[in-house]
Amino acid sequence: MATSLVLALPSNVACETFCRALSGCRGKFNVLGWAVDATKALKQVTDHQPDVALISAILQDGPKAGYKVLRELRVSRHSTPVIMLLDRSDQDVVVHAFSAGAKGVLFRTDGFSVVCKGIRSVHAGQIWASSGQVQFIVEALAERGPLSVLDVKGRPLLTKREEAIVRMVAEGLPNLQISSALRLSPHTVKNHLFHIYDKLGVSNRVELILYALSSSRTTSRPPSASA
Repeated sequence: MATSLVLALPSNVACETFCRALSGCRGKFNVLGWAVDATKALKQVTDHQPDVALISAILQDGPKAGYKVLRELRVSRHSTPVIMLLDRSDQDVVVHAFSAGAKGVLFRTDGFSVVCKGIRSVHAGQIWASSGQVQFIVEALAERGPLSVLDVKGRPLLTKREEAIVRMVAEGLPNLQISSALRLSPHTVKNHLFHIYDKLGVSNRVELILYALSSSRTTSRPPSASA
């Protein structure tokens, strides 16, 4: 089945070029609509409910307008996963995209085959991030204060023990080291992780780390330069 898409890119020419390229992929992709500014991008995603939205950080209404779209979709709890198209692979840019709720990042220097693979992977429920980008996120979490994952009303979603486990997962510790640090059996740590996954709606450690980044009390600042 074809993956349906909404595109938000800086120009109509870019959108049309992307559409033509995707349409040549033997029915793998179906572009439902596109936009060149934040307001229209939000409307396109809301109206079409695509499988994936590919949104450039730079849109016609500003160098960071794509982040605005991403934040609005997150606040409204829209189910469409978003891939951010970035100009730079700097740590602050990548971390900010995932903090805002992106499920993957692509770069303008990526080849078309990489773009297609990223779209299909995010449609399949995976996170599209390299090991280096995940390390950026781990480092960003390590620099923040105590982790506290909150619901929309500001109430903790996790117990103190669960928050400690998430913090250790974000630091890259395996279950055996977590069990030793918390004086728990490996089986108990595993059960805690299952409960955490269930509470947060994630399915693996990478998704858990990204959830912690995007939901922690301290949010990242926008990148200082255009992305």
